[in-house]
Amino acid sequence: MVIAIIVIAAVLLITAAILYYFAKKTFARGKIVYDVSKVLEDEPTLLHRISEGKDEVGSMPFERHTITSHDGLRLVGRLYRAESETNKYIICMHGYRSSNDDFTCAMGFFMSQGYNILAIAQRAHGESEGKWITFGVKERYDALSWCNYLIETFGDGIKIILDGLSMGATTVLMASGLDLPKNVKGVIADCGFTSPWDIVTHVARHDMHIPKFPLLYLMLPTVKLICGFGLKDESTVNAVKRSKLPILLVHGLSDDFVPHEMSVKAYNARPENSRLISVENATHGMSFVVDEERCKKELGYFLNEVTEKGHY
Repeated sequence: MVIAIIVIAAVLLITAAILYYFAKKTFARGKIVYDVSKVLEDEPTLLHRISEGKDEVGSMPFERHTITSHDGLRLVGRLYRAESETNKYIICMHGYRSSNDDFTCAMGFFMSQGYNILAIAQRAHGESEGKWITFGVKERYDALSWCNYLIETFGDGIKIILDGLSMGATTVLMASGLDLPKNVKGVIADCGFTSPWDIVTHVARHDMHIPKFPLLYLMLPTVKLICGFGLKDESTVNAVKRSKLPILLVHGLSDDFVPHEMSVKAYNARPENSRLISVENATHGMSFVVDEERCKKELGYFLNEVTEKGHY
């Protein structure tokens, strides 16, 4: 009997340790994990284009702005102004353990279309405070806070687009289901996942060969207890169903990190006011650089329709 109790206690302790380690490894603030140079080592042309974009943005002047999140964190953003004075703004939200380098190739194009760019560091990234990355669940409220900040700072006549890549795309899609200010005119979401639960289970099964039951189901209360949010608290599908905003979804058909099907599900939640651009041969986050001409055309059309005409 004593031996049995000891064995059970040992198993529980080991399981708890594994769950804690997995939660901390996955959701705690950490170094950038998406190394483009490794992903594109066989694609020198694309790598060169990204390097050009980084150099271009690196030479641009910017203004540093800060806000306090709904739960007391100091969040930091960089505001890049278009050459001509404009009342149009794009809030760019980067991906998981990434940075605003996610948008270096597109920022010049956005600015040429007459938009100021607010490139924010998401919570638990870069200069922004925060211990835990919540995969869009709390970040969606940060997007709302940044919208309100821009309006308070630059006036009620401004127009705002929310733009995100990967986890940033999930963030802006989840934010689209909130009661956003009327100044927000549309959402651009590139290769977002449908929910924290969906992407965690996909990566665990696809990359680590971990079955959902029982370990992943035990992650649900573990993450809630340790990180302060639920893996099933929100999904892009539910948020898009509630949203009234025009949405442009972009996703590479060769994305094996966030499956293309996840953007299809978000699109199908409200197809009457959305559009899905599927890019051949594009891996995760690479749609713009793989088919820049097509993406610029689609983005330009979307921006013109939603900010100038008020519909899509």
